[in-house]
Amino acid sequence: MLEVTEAEIKEVAVKAAKAAVMETLLLMGVDVSKPEAVQEMQADFQQVRKWRKSVETVQRQSLLTAIGIVVSGIIGAIVVTLRGSGH
Repeated sequence: MLEVTEAEIKEVAVKAAKAAVMETLLLMGVDVSKPEAVQEMQADFQQVRKWRKSVETVQRQSLLTAIGIVVSGIIGAIVVTLRGSGH
């Protein structure tokens, strides 16, 4: 029977994982053997992050604006009601 050490198992696992990642990236159009391709992918991820943060900011500002409009409407309704009952 063939004896396999834990270190050999780990080495095989690491090589298999690296090969799988490289193949996956290659299928996605990123040739990791070319540094400029990796840099371009990183730039793409940075752009996606900026876009996501911009969208989150717009959503947050929209929510605050909507809350402000609702609160203003409620205050306006209260003022109109108080003015109407004072006559």
